Amino acid sequence: MFGEFDRRKFLGLAAGAAAAGVAGCTSSDGDGTETESGSPTDTAEPADTPDDGGYMNGVGSDASVSFDVPSDGTTLNSPSVQWDASASGVTIEESGPVNDGAGHYHVILDTEPVTPGETIPSDDQHIHYGTGQENGVLELDPGDHTLHLQVGDGEHTAMGLTDTAEVTVEDTASLDLSASVDGSVVEWDVTANNYTIESSGDINANAGHLHAVIYTDPVPVGEVIPSDANHIHYGDGSTSGSIDLAEQLGDAYESGEHTIHFQVGTGTHRATMVQAQTTVTTE
Repeated sequence: MFGEFDRRKFLGLAAGAAAAGVAGCTSSDGDGTETESGSPTDTAEPADTPDDGGYMNGVGSDASVSFDVPSDGTTLNSPSVQWDASASGVTIEESGPVNDGAGHYHVILDTEPVTPGETIPSDDQHIHYGTGQENGVLELDPGDHTLHLQVGDGEHTAMGLTDTAEVTVEDTASLDLSASVDGSVVEWDVTANNYTIESSGDINANAGHLHAVIYTDPVPVGEVIPSDANHIHYGDGSTSGSIDLAEQLGDAYESGEHTIHFQVGTGTHRATMVQAQTTVTTE
C-alpha cells in the first residue's frame, strides 16, 4: 500500500502554475491585453458606464451568473477546489474586443468584488479566465474562504454580475494505491478517502475520475490532463485495472523502474492534487 504523494513536492512541480495555471493557456489578444492572468493593459473608461456605477456592458438587468460548484456553505475535502459556473442573459467568451452583452469570468478570492466600471486587477486574489473558461481548479489553503464570481468585459472592466460562495477547505482527501507487476503488466487498485471517484462529464465537489500518469510528472493543478501514451484516462470511474507498459509505451518502453502517478481530474479532465504514486520494476 502506498501513501499519498508528498503534497509539498507536488506544489514544487506546479509552482509556476499558481494563478496562471488555473486559467489554462495565456495568450495575447493582439491589442496589448492578455487573455488570462497577465495584467490588463487597456484601462480605457467603458463607453456606457451609468451614473450609478453599475456598468453592465449592454447586458440586461435580469441577467445573472452563478457558481454551480461549489455551492454556498460547502466543505471541500481537498485544497484543489473545483469551480463550475453558469450564466443567463450574458455571453461568456474570450477576452479581447468589448462586445455588447458579453464578457468573461473572474474568480475573486477573500476580497470584495471589483466596483463595476473599474478594471479588474490580476493577482493572487483576482484570477482571470480570459479564454472563456467556464470551470477550473483553484489551489487554496485549508480554512474558510469567500469566492466571488464576477464577469468583466473584453478589456477586463468589471461588470455588475457577481455570485458568492462561502466554503470551508480541508485537506483530508487522499488516495491509497496498491500495485503488483507481472512482466510488463502492472495490476493496480486505488481506494479514495474522503473523495468520490466517478465517471467524467459532470463537475461535482469532492469528486473526479482517475488518470494514470506514466513515467512523467503529474499535471499542474488546473491544467487539462492530455490523452497520450503517458496519460491514461479512466473516465468510466474505474478504481482498478491493469496497464501493459510495453504495449502502452511502445518503442519508448524499456524494462526496469517506472513511476506511475494516479491523479484525479475533474469532470472536464482538469488536474487536481488528489493523487498517489508508486514505482514498479518491470521485466
